[in-house]
Amino acid sequence: MGRILRFKIVVALVFFTSIAWAQTRTVSGKVTSKDDGAALPGVNVVVKGTSNGTTTDSDGKYALALPESGGALVFSFIGLRTEEIEIGDRTTVDVQLNLDVSQLQEVVVTAQGLAREKKALGYSVSTVNKEQLEARPVNDISAVLRGKVPGVVINPTGGMAGSGSSINIRGFSSLTGNTQPLWVVDGVPFNSDTNQNSGFSTGGAATASSRFLDLDPNTIQSVTVLSGLAAATRYGDQGRNGVILVTTKSGSTKAGKPELTFQQSTSFSKIASLPDFQNSYGAGFQQLYGAFFSNWGPNFKEIDSVAHPFQNLSDPTLQYAYPEYFFKRIPYVAAPNIGGFFRTGVVSNTSVGISGGTNKLGYNINIANTSEQGYTPGNDLKRLNITTGFNTAVTDKFSIKYSVLYSNTDIASPPLNTATGGGAANNGVPSLYANFLYTPRNIDILNMPYETPAPDHKSIFYRTGNDIPNAIWISKYAKETDVTNRFFNSASFVYDFTDRLSLTYKAGYDTYTEKQTRGINRGIGPTYAVPDRGIYQVNNITNSIWNHDIIISYQKQISNSINMTGLLGGNARNDVYARDGIYTEGQSVFGVLQTYNFTTSSSRDIGFGGNYISSKREQQRYGVYADFSFDYRNFLYLNLQGRNDWNSALEKGHNTLFYPSASVAFDATEAFSSIKSSQLNFLKLRVGYGTSANFGTPYSTRTIVSQNLRGYLPFGTTTTVPGQTYGTTLGNPKLNPELQQEIEVGVEAKLFNNRVTLDVSAYQRTTKDLITLAPVDPSTGYSRTWANVGKLENKGINFALSGTALKLDNGLQWDVTWNFTKVSPKVLELGNGISEIVLAGFTTRGNFAMPGQPTNIIKGLAPLKDPNGNSIVGPDGLYIVDPNIQILGNPNPDYLTTLINSVSFKGFTFAFQFDYRKGGKMYASTPSAVIGRGVSADVDYNHDLTFVLPGVRQAGFEADGVTAHYIKNDMQITASDYGFNTQFNGTDAAAMFDGTTIRLREVSLRYTLPTSWFGRKLPLKGASIMLTGNNLWFNAVNVPKHVNFDPEVSSQGVGNGLGFDYLTGPSVKRYGAVLRLTF
Repeated sequence: MGRILRFKIVVALVFFTSIAWAQTRTVSGKVTSKDDGAALPGVNVVVKGTSNGTTTDSDGKYALALPESGGALVFSFIGLRTEEIEIGDRTTVDVQLNLDVSQLQEVVVTAQGLAREKKALGYSVSTVNKEQLEARPVNDISAVLRGKVPGVVINPTGGMAGSGSSINIRGFSSLTGNTQPLWVVDGVPFNSDTNQNSGFSTGGAATASSRFLDLDPNTIQSVTVLSGLAAATRYGDQGRNGVILVTTKSGSTKAGKPELTFQQSTSFSKIASLPDFQNSYGAGFQQLYGAFFSNWGPNFKEIDSVAHPFQNLSDPTLQYAYPEYFFKRIPYVAAPNIGGFFRTGVVSNTSVGISGGTNKLGYNINIANTSEQGYTPGNDLKRLNITTGFNTAVTDKFSIKYSVLYSNTDIASPPLNTATGGGAANNGVPSLYANFLYTPRNIDILNMPYETPAPDHKSIFYRTGNDIPNAIWISKYAKETDVTNRFFNSASFVYDFTDRLSLTYKAGYDTYTEKQTRGINRGIGPTYAVPDRGIYQVNNITNSIWNHDIIISYQKQISNSINMTGLLGGNARNDVYARDGIYTEGQSVFGVLQTYNFTTSSSRDIGFGGNYISSKREQQRYGVYADFSFDYRNFLYLNLQGRNDWNSALEKGHNTLFYPSASVAFDATEAFSSIKSSQLNFLKLRVGYGTSANFGTPYSTRTIVSQNLRGYLPFGTTTTVPGQTYGTTLGNPKLNPELQQEIEVGVEAKLFNNRVTLDVSAYQRTTKDLITLAPVDPSTGYSRTWANVGKLENKGINFALSGTALKLDNGLQWDVTWNFTKVSPKVLELGNGISEIVLAGFTTRGNFAMPGQPTNIIKGLAPLKDPNGNSIVGPDGLYIVDPNIQILGNPNPDYLTTLINSVSFKGFTFAFQFDYRKGGKMYASTPSAVIGRGVSADVDYNHDLTFVLPGVRQAGFEADGVTAHYIKNDMQITASDYGFNTQFNGTDAAAMFDGTTIRLREVSLRYTLPTSWFGRKLPLKGASIMLTGNNLWFNAVNVPKHVNFDPEVSSQGVGNGLGFDYLTGPSVKRYGAVLRLTF
């Protein structure tokens, strides 16, 4: 009986338990954003304490089966605050998720515009947000980015309006190839080339604009920098120099009234680096007065007056034109500083934008007008930007994002010929700044005529033969212009087959036309025969890029512990560049710079190097790529990538390459929760391996045929007929691509309740099979050929340390960021018996590649040395020049560092940025010439003194009668010889300076009006005003004090050259105000 009873009880328990388990329910709901009410797809919904879960669909809806009563749901999504909701007896649970600022900072844009959680990345990614980009009184995005991203080095080519900038990420990874990063705007490649309108010898390279100048910083939402190869693999060879991802504003899918933004910025620009002039000595040499182009003449106290300079001019017509200056003596005194020639420039930017949308459509339209008057007369910039963008959800599964950027950029500038100080012109082009700086102190250039009367308008100066053009004449009658019209289109189409499977197609078309002109009116001077007749050249450039990407993305939860995200993609890109133009000479009517006003023409730029003007190149790229990421329990992440490219720049069999990459990220604080504390909030270790390639310049595999005119005598009369001839460079059909490999390790940490953030990266990158020009046997009929030689190495370390140094309850907060960049480039080998390669400059002075030496080592003329390394002085007391050029210095800085501070309190924000550059040698003709010609206060000493150069001189021979015997030099030279013939006109070594510089890069004070003021008090949503300054102060600590030389300028333009100054446009400082209103 007892057994039967017990059996019945067990059966009853099993029966009722089964009923209880069978009584489940379905809980459903919708997840939306608390910020704008928009539906949130892809949110994880999990029953707390179980693996039972799901994700929301494209409408933010979910449905989940769970027990009849009780329990809790956990809602989580990247960038949003996780919410835990008790269910109770409900069957419908709707929830709104808030933004989580700490997580939002961890979501970054990666290659192809994909958003990824930063902690899952095994490579370095840096982001500059819109708060750092907006409301800046500069029109060049590169100026905003300087110093803000570790590992990124930005060097402006000068301070003139429209000057280009060279951007380099993690060093130079090629000897002759392009070393500038890839710009990608809204997921589509954006051409950022600098179309240098002349070569190294004429200095136009230093003044040409970089085409990212066409971007308006006010329309940019964020900038992300991918520094390493592991991060840029999906971009193929285009991403080998790093990638700068620009995301423009395209509106938000938020129902509500449109938002109107108005911004007006006005700033003033001044020349930042004029020397402090000496006021004791005037024109002449050896303290004798004369027309010498320097200040080694008598002291102003020794002579009362001198004849007016015009009295010595050889042109007799000037006596009738300016009789008041002839047979007249003028005081021999220091003239006003030439700083009076330079003006205070004005920069104005007016920007109006409207954005808004509905739950299905977001849009943004922005119009900006920029005008800049440079600090030099004749230098102006005008730019119009119209930017539109929208994104729309056509259906629940299909969405479109589209943006169009139009820009018209118009730049005018007087010519800035590179000048080593040896003359006022080079290849017939005048040097504006050289002519000003060399003018003797007693010549009042600002208050004397600079031209002959009409109709001639010839340049006149103080020299007897009038053989140096007047700088004021140059600024008025010689100019270069650059007018660019650009359309940039990008479109993205996304179709979601399921919540986990999607197809994306991206298309981009980037096209612009650029018209460059260079003109000099006739009458510049008799010495330079071609310019004196007048010259005018026109270059018409068109550049187009078609880019297509198709991507299939898939997400899958492999197990409860492992998630996988994968994509497969294909890319096609076609680049077409074409240039044509004409060079003309012999101006008919003064003042008219048009081709029809010149008597002769040529298809070569005769006055600027003699090269053919017309050229065309086309390059096609095709690639397929794959990317698979694995997540193990949210603490271990593995990413595998690979791409195979086919490139038309090389021949079949040599034009394809596969380059893989892999990276691992390990979140130690997630894996070992016991180490997580209020002191250590987050710790991630990462390691990455990446590869890329450089396929070289199109047509390097073919021997180029050039046009050549031939003359013959058919009937006793010379007749010229067009012909063709091979060039001196032999094509190499077996040329292979350069291959780059990089290993990167890094650490990321958050400390002290997330108040301190650290991101450290160390890397080693090698490039082998370098593509360069190598000499060939002259008996072949050629002098050189393209070849694969050698290997480069770049090692470096970058880190960003940021934190909140002070945070008080009353709202006072002080944030600090410290960025550090160190790059050590080195040439490991060249091979093929090549001992050195000229990278930039001249064969007697320039940047070289030499095995075992840093990349871009500077070589030039130096004093001859004795066996002990002492400089040898000749019988005249001056150094003997070594006939063989020598290594003069390493232009690569030891390191760069930036300190950014921001202090905010009750609507006020005060921010400032200091940059420091340690080391890096420069060949700088500005300080060399300014001192050598006796211009700056550095030579304001007693010129009666004599000097003895350090070194040795020969005093007979040793006992063998062959070996020279040297003793310490004791030969005295005059101050004129010491300055002009040693500092300036001596060896290249005398012009070498250390580039160490400390700089106040930015300072600003912003006030944001309280939100309580808006609505009833003011019909606004927001308002702010900011006072700002840029490059207000710098100190080049190892350059002579009164020269005030800024080592940041580069006369070699945008390319592979480094560490040369040739008296091009000095740097600029700006100060102004910005008003921003939101309606």
